[in-house]
Amino acid sequence: MTHEKHAATQDVANPSRRNFLKIGGATAVAASVAGAIGAGFQLGRDPDSYVGWGRTEEGKDMFFDRDSFRVDYPPTFRKVAEIERPEWASHLFNRTGSFRNAFNEGWTPDMGLETFPDERIRVYYRDMPDRFEEMLRAFRENESRKANIERLRDQFAIGWAYDCAHEKAAYGTHDHPIKFPKPPEGPPEVADYYFVDPTRKKLDFKSPQHASELVKTMAHQFGASLVGITGIHKEFIFKNMMRGVESWGDEVPAHWKSIIVIGIPMNWDPMYSAIGYSTSYDAYHKCRLAIGKLQIFLGELGYGSRCQVPGNDYEMTIPPLGVLAGLGEASRNGTLMTPELGTNIRLAALVTDIDLEHDKPVDLGMQHFCQDCKICATSCPSGSISLSDKPDTVIRGFKRYDFNQDSCYRMWQSGPTAMGMGCRACIAVCPYTRKNNWIHTIVREADPRDKTGLTRTALLAMQHNMFYYPEAEAYHGDWNGGHMAGYHQPPEWMRTENFFNVDKTWHYDGNWEGI
Repeated sequence: MTHEKHAATQDVANPSRRNFLKIGGATAVAASVAGAIGAGFQLGRDPDSYVGWGRTEEGKDMFFDRDSFRVDYPPTFRKVAEIERPEWASHLFNRTGSFRNAFNEGWTPDMGLETFPDERIRVYYRDMPDRFEEMLRAFRENESRKANIERLRDQFAIGWAYDCAHEKAAYGTHDHPIKFPKPPEGPPEVADYYFVDPTRKKLDFKSPQHASELVKTMAHQFGASLVGITGIHKEFIFKNMMRGVESWGDEVPAHWKSIIVIGIPMNWDPMYSAIGYSTSYDAYHKCRLAIGKLQIFLGELGYGSRCQVPGNDYEMTIPPLGVLAGLGEASRNGTLMTPELGTNIRLAALVTDIDLEHDKPVDLGMQHFCQDCKICATSCPSGSISLSDKPDTVIRGFKRYDFNQDSCYRMWQSGPTAMGMGCRACIAVCPYTRKNNWIHTIVREADPRDKTGLTRTALLAMQHNMFYYPEAEAYHGDWNGGHMAGYHQPPEWMRTENFFNVDKTWHYDGNWEGI
């Protein structure tokens, strides 16, 4: 008998010894994490903590080693019924745009759902009348926000200017819109090859592995923090949606072979001080630049591709593709959660005709963390996130936690932000959403490897007891019964009174800056 077999036999004969060693080891991990949390208070205040790009040009130091956690299918994608592809109306911004058009054309809510001009909206909400009412309420809330927001300008002046700087740099203004990446024009077999010069020879990759290596390297060079590659998954590609053509059915273009998914975090300190001081547009802008440049790069080599960029230029739903590309797992609030960035990640994708080597999904035990945590759900100002112990609804054939997009959008429309768009409170409070310092490294390495769950239990106990969480209602504007609270107080550089002659009439509700 070998030494290894002898030791294993002893452990079987002495289960108490084996359990003692297992629990003792896990307890040591938990104790180490507990000691590290104290140092994390100070590290979290450091504005120079890495914000997602790491210290190397190609981002390799950002990466959690996923290899030992690769699986054939994501644990959070549990199929329980026939899989259905998302329809046009499944896309939130398609619905909101349709409501705006209807209002402009004279439709009023008292006319009822069955008189709504767009049949796709009628079909979508027919079985969900409560969510139809949530969407109507969102537009009413936005009118209330507009009536109250100007008197808050002194308090939020820097945050709003920061938001507009990113938003207008990414999309331009109404009079001068910016079109980068270039929107598709014409059918996919034409539009996807806009940057390909047909007179030039296409360079042949040595292998799919070489192609993926170059694609990932260049994605980092262009600004991506995380990058993964997956295949074409029809279940996450919209039907009846294809930019560049007037009408489209359920066909998936034959030349689509691979999908490159990139992720970039929002700037940490503004994100932590959501709602009023944060913006998604900082990461949106960077995502659009990175994926747009990658599209041009591949076109110069002879390959076609199509950008999928925030906030509304998509043919597919990106978070599940990020899961399939091995970047992380699906979280309770429906977003992608990664070991490096938690849920503080904004995504873009590039679908291409290249035969790339695809990454496998990962099982990091995040679903167990979400099951026990519930912090995002209890903190949600609109009550949109399920508090159930287990996934409690079926979405297009997959068992998922219920998430109410329409009530979430209502909160977007009622927050004290410059454009009245976005909340981000669930992202800020997520325990996985932490800056990339050595404290975060300890946690992200320990928890997926601890099968006893003790590390997770210890982390969540400390999270609940050592951090302050405003009441969910406190995130609302003062005209809605709140007082514009944030998980964290705004950073010093976002406080108007530090730089301008204003009368400070407000107070900050949230954790001390940076903690």
